[in-house]
Order: sequence, then structure tokens, then C-alpha cells
Amino acid sequence: MTTILDTIVAHKKQEVKERSYQFSEDREYNKRSFLEALQNPNRSMGIIAEVKKASPSKGVLVDQFSPVDIAREYDKINIDAISVLTDERFFQGHDSYLMAVKECTSVPVLRKEFIVDEKQIYESKAIGADAILLIAAILDKQQIKEYMAIAEELDLDVLMEVHDEAEIEKVLSTAKPKMIGVNNRNLKTFETTLETTKLLAKYISDDVTLISESGIKSSKDVQFLSNLGVNGLLVGEAFMKEKNKGDMLSQWFMEAASHDYTS
Repeated sequence: MTTILDTIVAHKKQEVKERSYQFSEDREYNKRSFLEALQNPNRSMGIIAEVKKASPSKGVLVDQFSPVDIAREYDKINIDAISVLTDERFFQGHDSYLMAVKECTSVPVLRKEFIVDEKQIYESKAIGADAILLIAAILDKQQIKEYMAIAEELDLDVLMEVHDEAEIEKVLSTAKPKMIGVNNRNLKTFETTLETTKLLAKYISDDVTLISESGIKSSKDVQFLSNLGVNGLLVGEAFMKEKNKGDMLSQWFMEAASHDYTS
């Protein structure tokens, strides 16, 4: 049975094949360390806030979508880093959104894309990304090794994404990533559970920055992940649907610190 992920990857490979890549050497590149921002966060855990118009599972999240306005709001509430969806077909993203976000904010920017070809890594640098996402589910061991080497050569930080034990084994037996993101969303079914982070956290050593991605919606979730030793949270839909993002975030951390949800 063909999954949503299969469909996305097949389309992405065809898109890369048909696309003409020309990288300008003239554009000034202002590198911001994504890794350092998450290792020295503004709160007890780092926050990566997403600029995301739509998703295959939820459709359009924001009707009046302005990447610049969203990013400026994130800047005001002291977000540690921003993730920008650039896939056009399935997430209604665009490379220009990342470029605009990078220009209007002071924090590091992650390009959240389905990278299936090394040309996309060079493109990520060209449009101003500070970090890229590599998804273990869609890459083999040789690709992981090669793509991480290219990213290092280009001074791009890498957030290596995993979802299950097989993927974490594939990654750790191939490379030594400095950041691992556990996607709580099953990319085949798009269902989410924070138990995925709980399952995989035990395989990740303390010297690796651990990020929990997707499905984070409350102070209870923040406390649960903090107790697992998670270093940072990637939050998308909860932010995109919330008008008072700063108030929501403050409430999450205040309540997580003052309540005991385990009893």
C-alpha cells in the first residue's frame, strides 16, 4: 500500500529531476548556529517554531498566511530557532518564505524539506538556511553519510530525523549526528504520539542534542518531554493555530514547572 510519505518522496524525486539548479555566489550568507542556539536556549528547553501554511493531514492551517509576520512574532517571544517548510506541493511552502524569514529575524533558520538529492543541500545554503533536515526514513546509509559530509563542508547544521528503532540504528551505525530529532508523527500514517520520543530517547547519548518534533500541545507534554531529557521542542501546528503565541508558550513552561502531572 502506498503511503503519504511514498507519494511525497516520489513527487520530490521527480521535482528535483525536472528542476534547473543555479546557485549564485554573489548572495551574502550570514551563518547563525542552529546547534548553539539549542544548546543555549532561552528556556529550560530550546524552542524551534515552525512557519507552516498547510499539511497533507490537516490542510490549510492559516488562511491569512504571512511568513514575515509570523517570524517577527516568533522573534518577539524569544524563540530559539525557526523551521520553514519549503515543499510546495504538499505543504504549500516555498523557498522564498525561508529567504524572507532569514532576512527579517535574528535567529537560526532550519529548512524543513524532503531532501532526496545532494543538489537540495547546496540549494539550502544558497537560499540562506542555517540548518537542514535529513529524514532517515527516506535515505539509505550511503546517502546519510554523503549528505552529512556535504552539509559539514557547507557549514550547515543537520537535524537528523528518526521515527523508530530501525531508523535510529541506521543513523547511529552510519554517522555521528550532533542533533537528532524524533518525529512523533508517523510519516506513513501522519498520526502522532509522544511515546515515540520516550521509546527512542534511551538510544541517544547525552552529548547529542535531542529534539522532540510534532504533537506538542500542552504544558503536560512539555513536562513529559523534559523528564525524558529532551533538549528542544519543534512546535508547528500548535503555534500556527494560536493567536497569542507568547502567552501560550509562557503558560506551558510555567505550568510544567509548577505542576506534577506524573502523580
